[in-house]
Amino acid sequence: MSQAPEAGVIGALEAMIERPDSTPTLGTIDVPTLIVVGDEDVLTPPKDGRTLHAAISGSRIEILKEAGHLSNVERPASFNTVVSEFIASLIYN
Repeated sequence: MSQAPEAGVIGALEAMIERPDSTPTLGTIDVPTLIVVGDEDVLTPPKDGRTLHAAISGSRIEILKEAGHLSNVERPASFNTVVSEFIASLIYN
């Protein structure tokens, strides 16, 4: 991220601001869904993850301790464990 061009970062942020709200469509998701959020994430806090989890039937939520918005970078072992367990549950069930 520190090496990303300023114009690229600005463009990505503007695109996220302007995207339409897809919250009403969450209930139509009918595939296995894993929601991973860091307990210290201020951009998409655990509260938002819980909202997604409540709206997506059959979803699974994992809140990683001592992780922020980039939990896969900040806590790679924990992140990899929950993703691996989720994938294994799909393969072996």
